[in-house]
Amino acid sequence: MTVRRRDADRDRGVSTVVDVALALLLITASVMIVGYALTETSDGGAGDHTDQIVPNDDEFGDRSATQTTEVLAESTIAVTYSLEDVRDEDEFSEPVITNAHTYTRTDHGSPLGLLADAALTNHRIGGDPVLAYGQEYEEAVDWAIRHNLLGAERNFYVVAEWEPYDGAGINGTATAGERPPADADISSTSTTVSSGFSAIDDDELEESWLDADDWWDETISGFPGVDDSADLPGLAGSDNKSYAAAGTVIGETIVEGLFPPEPSQYALEDQGIERALKVYHYNSMVETIGDFSFRSADTHPPLVRSKARAEAANHNVLVGQDGGYDFTDADGLAAWIAADIPDAFEEEFAEIDENYDGEERDERKVETVIAALANDDVTVTVQTWTE
Repeated sequence: MTVRRRDADRDRGVSTVVDVALALLLITASVMIVGYALTETSDGGAGDHTDQIVPNDDEFGDRSATQTTEVLAESTIAVTYSLEDVRDEDEFSEPVITNAHTYTRTDHGSPLGLLADAALTNHRIGGDPVLAYGQEYEEAVDWAIRHNLLGAERNFYVVAEWEPYDGAGINGTATAGERPPADADISSTSTTVSSGFSAIDDDELEESWLDADDWWDETISGFPGVDDSADLPGLAGSDNKSYAAAGTVIGETIVEGLFPPEPSQYALEDQGIERALKVYHYNSMVETIGDFSFRSADTHPPLVRSKARAEAANHNVLVGQDGGYDFTDADGLAAWIAADIPDAFEEEFAEIDENYDGEERDERKVETVIAALANDDVTVTVQTWTE
């Protein structure tokens, strides 16, 4: 099946994680830094709560990145956007009943939280966007920040970046404002916002990495017809089983973050647009990962409405189709991450190989990966400047 993908707007910094109709609402609930900014009364006291703040024109020019970050964290805005672009995707099947508002959504939250949502919605795998409407949502957040909060002509640039580990080939980015000119006097600060995803369990990752032989034997026991091999040809080097173990531990938290089991189950049982969007996200995810597709959501579980099983669907996203479990073909997210790890840590691993061997070498490598984990955070960098 040929899949049409939207290219990113490179000028706006979209380098690269979410079904906006349902999962955005869930993620927003966990990533929003909920708050209302207090206005000052004429006597210096606290005034009424306000939903939107437009800083005084004379004051904004001297506003530092730290002060701008406070405004972005403590105020609230409304973002209205459309999911219409999904209608052109091969993986999307439109429900029978629609109306003029079927594809329109409005979210409320802090600008930092909503921009973090946009970065997750823009999740990419190997540079390919998973969702068709990620750029539309990002642009809506950008517009709301420019026109309803900081002002369209103000000198600011905000970048929200999510990656489960440093250098990961699965990631998401969203921006607001314009890049500063090269000769500008820039004020810059960074903060983190919760992604809403679970943190990766350091102990589980370390144990799986160091005891990869036992992990592999136990894992494949549930997949008939799959032979064990100390050297999986799809992954170069002698660390294949450790990479496979780590890919499964890391990938599981990502899949559950993108497809929370309980709300995903409710969506799959829905008879309207929520189901259509959730099925689309599942299908687009596996198409972007690699070499398998879910069978028809109308006739086969786990996506068919009457037999929906979100946990089974998540299992397929993570490890591929049962009976076809194969890290050599990267047919699930675990395998894709297993192949990505040696690329992401190429320089670090090369240095470790040069200086260590045996058990200490293995420990150094897994410690390096653990130190780079950031699945539960979205990093937001704010820049302001004067010309």
